[in-house]
Amino acid sequence: MGECEICGAGEAGFFILVEGAKLHVCYKCAKHGKVLSAPATMPQRSLSVSREQTERDIVADFGRKIREARNKMKIERNVLAELMNEKESFLERIEAERTIPNETLARKLEKALGIKLFEEIKHEHVDIRKDKKGELTLGDVVIVKKK
Repeated sequence: MGECEICGAGEAGFFILVEGAKLHVCYKCAKHGKVLSAPATMPQRSLSVSREQTERDIVADFGRKIREARNKMKIERNVLAELMNEKESFLERIEAERTIPNETLARKLEKALGIKLFEEIKHEHVDIRKDKKGELTLGDVVIVKKK
């Protein structure tokens, strides 16, 4: 694909008929004649939806889960603190949900107590890139979910 035979622009992807002459033109100049062939992908507004970006976050009732699992296993807080190489007062604050454990400690607690402290949060991100000039339309921002 060479340059447009009307305006000289780069990508001449359209082949049109203008008053008996066949020309290779860009998408802007294609409106000046009858389009005989067009590229497979026409430049237009593109909508990219990156689906299901998952993020892991600690569960809301992490303190209760830790305390219940520890009581179920009949482990005293000081013993668990020693196993985790943490201070007992720190574990007490975590169980009371006054402190949120970092990911490393939360993983250690999950492994030691056999519980799940993380949940997956799914996000959909819509990125709109406009190649044409003009306002956004409803069709540019609507996401249709198929069953």
